[in-house]
Amino acid sequence: MKRLRTFLLAGASYAAMTANAHADPISLIATAIHGFLLSSTAIAAAATGTIATVAANVIVGGALIGASLLGGLAGRQMPSPSVPDAKSTFESSESAMTEGGGVVGVGGMKAFGNTDGSTRWRLVARLRGPIDAVQAYYVGGREVIVDSDGIVTSPPWARSGSSWMRWEDKIGDGSETAWPALVSAFPTLWTSAHRARGLFQSLLTYYNPGLTTSKYLSLYQSGVPDTWAIVRASLVYDPRNPAHEPLDVATWEWTENGILLAAHVLRRDPFFFGYDFEWDKIGEQATKAEVSVATLTGTEPRSRFGGVWNYEATRSETMQEVLDSIGAEIRLTAEGKIWFELIDDAPEAEISFGPRDFYDVDWSAGPEAVERPNICRVSYYSPERNFEVTEVGMTGIAWATIDDEVTRYGPKYLDVKLPFCPSASQAQRIARRKFAIARGEHGNISTNMVGLAAWGRYYADVEWPDLDEVELVRMEAPRIDDSQGTVEIPFVVWPNLPAWNPETDEAPAPAEIPPLNYVSDLPTPAMPSAALQITYPDSSKELRLGYALTGDYSTIEANYRTYTGALPNAWQGMTEVSTFAYAAGDFTGQTIDGRVRTFDGDEASYFSPELHTVIAADNSACAAPTYVSGGTTSDIDQATLSVVVKAAELRAAAIRLQRQINGGSFVTVSTVNVRPGVNMPFDNVAGGSPPSGSWPVNWRLQTLTSNGTVGASLSFSAFIFSE
Repeated sequence: MKRLRTFLLAGASYAAMTANAHADPISLIATAIHGFLLSSTAIAAAATGTIATVAANVIVGGALIGASLLGGLAGRQMPSPSVPDAKSTFESSESAMTEGGGVVGVGGMKAFGNTDGSTRWRLVARLRGPIDAVQAYYVGGREVIVDSDGIVTSPPWARSGSSWMRWEDKIGDGSETAWPALVSAFPTLWTSAHRARGLFQSLLTYYNPGLTTSKYLSLYQSGVPDTWAIVRASLVYDPRNPAHEPLDVATWEWTENGILLAAHVLRRDPFFFGYDFEWDKIGEQATKAEVSVATLTGTEPRSRFGGVWNYEATRSETMQEVLDSIGAEIRLTAEGKIWFELIDDAPEAEISFGPRDFYDVDWSAGPEAVERPNICRVSYYSPERNFEVTEVGMTGIAWATIDDEVTRYGPKYLDVKLPFCPSASQAQRIARRKFAIARGEHGNISTNMVGLAAWGRYYADVEWPDLDEVELVRMEAPRIDDSQGTVEIPFVVWPNLPAWNPETDEAPAPAEIPPLNYVSDLPTPAMPSAALQITYPDSSKELRLGYALTGDYSTIEANYRTYTGALPNAWQGMTEVSTFAYAAGDFTGQTIDGRVRTFDGDEASYFSPELHTVIAADNSACAAPTYVSGGTTSDIDQATLSVVVKAAELRAAAIRLQRQINGGSFVTVSTVNVRPGVNMPFDNVAGGSPPSGSWPVNWRLQTLTSNGTVGASLSFSAFIFSE
């Protein structure tokens, strides 16, 4: 009986059978180990560390390593596909470890909750740490601002000098200690031993305004609200950075590089070690992943990662979803070390076969038309849709719909789901290739033992008999019939895709939506008009954000955020007035975003579009201060000024009062720090004793900018009379 099986086979004699189909011996095991890596997780440390040794024994002895080797190792489990609803906050007596990569939206597990009868505390375990930073906070589906001390400053939680809620985080770097508030409030339940080390966690404190107050209902009418956050998740080892140590997480940094995060996910298996990876090749591919490619809205890195997974179910599901999402495949070196390679639309052949190398071809022109997919649907991990896996609307994209087949046979869908892909552009580039492959020609090549050279190789140039044509094919693992001495290589003809053109090949990402359970009828403010650095005459400094608001509102909330490199930090609160907001500090040269929203009671508008700018001073001369009230009086031996004025410009830093008596020089009486639109009183008494008649007294008020540039004057006059 014919025995047809897939197994590991190597030997110097086989490798030397043909020159143009030569493969180095170790590569003969690569394809099988590829499947082994994607399906096995509980690999004995000794086995993992001896892949190269096993391979060497195969070469020397010409041994046949059967499926039993893989079968004994392939049934164990570890990290799973992405969490279906990672943003939810849930209760559970036990839960799988959850981890994120790139930028993610995450809720978490309620690890502890209790009350002292008035104040309530909730401890939420969110992700395996350490994380890099929190970018945004959400309470009850609405974004809020959290100060560095944990105070929630956004309505309806804000109150005079404090807040009805506190949100405190620990990033999960292993140095965590027990939360003092929990130890103090519940000494018999929470002790210093309750550290929750290595977890990104949040302690949420909800204060009670009084059960009979209307404020209580506005805060807690549906119970204690759940929370979620937008987070720059796990730190990742980058072999290109000499400061990074493979085993020292404290030296790692955040990234969304698809290749580096694929290695990170696989390394989370406790039985894979740093020396199992070919870091030089991983570094080379990571550099390729960062190359900018054109998109419908500009450019972006070629391969990015974003998503959440938990530590249950099979490695194969998680790793395959990761590889699909970043557009890569797993590889092995001749020494058996692991690396990842990005898939090109036009890859290079690694081997070639001619008519003399095979004796039969079983060819199919692709799936039958009635079964062939004719519509491609693409979904990805969408930041625009609050970090849910969301479908891209592909209407009008020619490559995604084969209209004549849809008309003739009805719709046949190919669903390309990429739960670790954070970019609609990247998702569509990957999906086009997958769609073309699913529709493409495929078959099997039957060869003599020369076919063994295909082990561990993916792409081949094949010259078809009698056609004088060479086509690029993607090969699957060869199968050997040892009773006949033949090798069968399944293949799919690689599609000949035109260069990607974002203008015609790419659909726009889904429109951004507000968080769930949050719909506003208030007008959305316009984008802030400007953000300026102000330096006062006393050298104190502040950032100002200007805006113009419409409609009725009771409260304004303006925010800014800075950047660390290209990465945005968390939003910060400001002090708001009717036309601008301010925050202390020197931001000169920093890139910031600014935004504003309004509240009518507890109802909030949507945030304005964000102003993205680099902060600098504006020292254009200002107009004269605006007169509000007051005037001058003339009297014997003195003249008096008592006025109220204000500056109009966002760039105004001070108003200077100067005085001139009887034609002399102007002298400065006072210089006062000002903010635009704020009424400022100026009072001055000019004394003197004219020998006869009177002396004229002139005052002028001028607005100064940050560098002291003097604006136009608002002038007043009076007289000092002699007795």
